[in-house]
Amino acid sequence: MADTPHSDPSKRIPKSLNTDANLIGSYSLTDVAVALFPGVLVVLCTQLLFPTAVIAGYSIQTLTLPIAGVAIAIGSIFVSLTPNYTTSLDWLQTVIGFYSNDTELEHDDAKEYTQVERIHPDQNAIERTDGALVGLIQVEPPNMALATGAQWAQKADAFQDFLNTVVEFPIQIYSTTRDFPVEEYLAHYESRLGDDDVKANPQLAALIENYIEWYETDLEQRQMTIRDHYVIVTIAPEEVQFEHESLVGKLAGVPLLGTLVRVWLAPSRNEQRDAMFGTLEQRLSRIERGLREIENCGARAVPATEAVELLASFWAGEQIEYGDPEKAFQVRSILDAERAAQ
Repeated sequence: MADTPHSDPSKRIPKSLNTDANLIGSYSLTDVAVALFPGVLVVLCTQLLFPTAVIAGYSIQTLTLPIAGVAIAIGSIFVSLTPNYTTSLDWLQTVIGFYSNDTELEHDDAKEYTQVERIHPDQNAIERTDGALVGLIQVEPPNMALATGAQWAQKADAFQDFLNTVVEFPIQIYSTTRDFPVEEYLAHYESRLGDDDVKANPQLAALIENYIEWYETDLEQRQMTIRDHYVIVTIAPEEVQFEHESLVGKLAGVPLLGTLVRVWLAPSRNEQRDAMFGTLEQRLSRIERGLREIENCGARAVPATEAVELLASFWAGEQIEYGDPEKAFQVRSILDAERAAQ
């Protein structure tokens, strides 16, 4: 399936450019219209649909202006809360679309967005709708909090050497954050409160309780998160169809003639799939070994079960953990965030 600007993540095209003239500060005519729309809607409803209605002994005509004022205030608050990266009208359409559309999609519908065809747990690979296979390497970078400028330069040179000598194929680098496991970290201290030596020492118990309270408050204020880094490796079907240096491989690249060569001499689908799995494993191993050669840098291949949770968390916008990942990704859509969170 050919990529289009809407399906290829590397070729996203904005729907429009912000060319609206600002009327008040940073607010445009569209923002004013969105803010006034609830009030106009109230006036139309009271005048056309319920002109003779009575509420708590008051005619609806008497309450029209106060209700319209409240509606305009709500519209103004909505406009003021609009994110900087979009307009109030687009955001309104997005909100209405979110609440009016289904929040759970079947796999065939979801893959139009995720571009995920299927999961191969035995091969630790994800298959895209274009036939390419994807694997992940998680990187554990060295701690550079107290590093000097020379140490930073040394690590940069080492990473440059890694890219120049090890990486001979396209890669992507993905960084994300997850919540710090506060409960897991504080569980040790909370369990200490039940020990006999702590119970016999009120001062120690109070110290532990104060530390737990302070730590939770401090983390909430700082919004501490853990940053994870991944290297994404792919292999496309055409990369393993023929040996690049062979005569057949060269003929396959000739216009018109190459089409006939690929039809007549291309390997079977099973042979091609096995070759793709093998090549993907080789690439992942090279990336893993190359990263480990950087001083104090760790790397590991990500199992398909973890990759599915990472992918689901990306699309759901929140941390997703499946109770039984292998069972989950056989029967659930990748966008089924509500069930996945249970």
